[in-house]
Amino acid sequence: MSYQYKIDRRAFLKQAGVAAVAGSMAGAGSLKAQQGASRGASAAGYDFDEIYNRIGTNCSKWDGQIERWGEQLKIPMGVADMDFRVAPCITEALRERISHEVYGYMATPDSYHDSIVNWNERRYGTVIERGMLLDSPALLPGLLAALRAFNPPGARVVMQTPGYNGFFSTIRKGFVIEENRLREVNGVYEMDFDDLDRKLAQDDVHTFILCNPHNPVGNCWDRATLTELGELCNRHNVIVLADEIHCDFVNEDREYVPYANLADDLVMNSVTFKSASKSFNLAAFKDAYLFSHNPDLMSRIRAVGDNATINSLGIIASQAALEDGDDWLDAVRVYLSDNARYASDFINERVPHISANEPEGTYLSWLNVEPLIERLGAVETAAAETAAQSPDADEVTPEAIVERYFVENAGVKINPGSSYWGPGRMRMNLGLARPLLEEALGRIEQAARQA
Repeated sequence: MSYQYKIDRRAFLKQAGVAAVAGSMAGAGSLKAQQGASRGASAAGYDFDEIYNRIGTNCSKWDGQIERWGEQLKIPMGVADMDFRVAPCITEALRERISHEVYGYMATPDSYHDSIVNWNERRYGTVIERGMLLDSPALLPGLLAALRAFNPPGARVVMQTPGYNGFFSTIRKGFVIEENRLREVNGVYEMDFDDLDRKLAQDDVHTFILCNPHNPVGNCWDRATLTELGELCNRHNVIVLADEIHCDFVNEDREYVPYANLADDLVMNSVTFKSASKSFNLAAFKDAYLFSHNPDLMSRIRAVGDNATINSLGIIASQAALEDGDDWLDAVRVYLSDNARYASDFINERVPHISANEPEGTYLSWLNVEPLIERLGAVETAAAETAAQSPDADEVTPEAIVERYFVENAGVKINPGSSYWGPGRMRMNLGLARPLLEEALGRIEQAARQA
């Protein structure tokens, strides 16, 4: 197959069936976000407004979704990765390594782990000693190893919903999901500690999965909330497994508080999971890590099996990112923060039957589509389609009807909230160039008005 990784913006928009002047539908109006649009577009010399073609590269976000939905899909906003060129330091490091044309077994250099240690201390004041670290090919395999280390088969694992759907499939590999539902108050999510207290008190609960920043609702949990959570878990002898893979994406005026920076008694009852893959868009390379200040917890994880095989080129890419990628990340964070503000303002001001939060962290927008579900009769349609299919098929949800409606009527793909146990909600990925975001939102507005 011949790969073409970059074509000009106008050619790509024409190929995708998008108007040549992207944003022609979305650019008008008096949105507050317009005043500071694309501040990060040329920050530090990076052009995040560039339309960078990923079609034809076996890309899950583009090729995979076009294969599923067909040519009617123009702008996919589902899979949580970014469409920007990676930091130049990553490309340079990979080119240097690839120029040596032997790719045999590679030992993990100390400098790779040093880059992890230095990154966490430099960016967040988190002190990690080398012996605390364990490599993992991705976050979820590391999480599964921890679940197997701390839970007997069939144990309940507490997680908060709406929540990352990868947790569901991981927990089900031998364990049972115990749901602690987040409470929504005036469009803002908060932890339900009374319910959590009851769930943690059960005899067969040994672990709790924390997501911070939270995928998909976008909360960055503050120190007081994390402390109250940790004290509850300590009281019930439940270990905290903290997924902090989105930690480098925190929007303006918000703060990411590492669980490992809390009081010592809470930190000693926790394991943290991280990776450069989300921050620098390196998911294809399969490199992640976990750590704990409690050596007993780490030894128990190591005892369940070999979890340390990671991708050699991923080591090169991640180390380059963590050592020299600060300025690129700082610029992309500004850009994504502007995207989040622009999207929430646009939807709340101009799109009927939908409202949006402005996430505190991540680059994911969590949309309330309950009025649109009612407008489309999606509950009835979903029930009828479920009844008409075979009993062993997955249930059709109202949110899946909304997903299909936007693909067919707007050419835009966003994820159904039912995938995250979020009824009446949808998840939208904002990690794309502003011209495409403007075009997508304009298409969504037109489709919503036609509903």
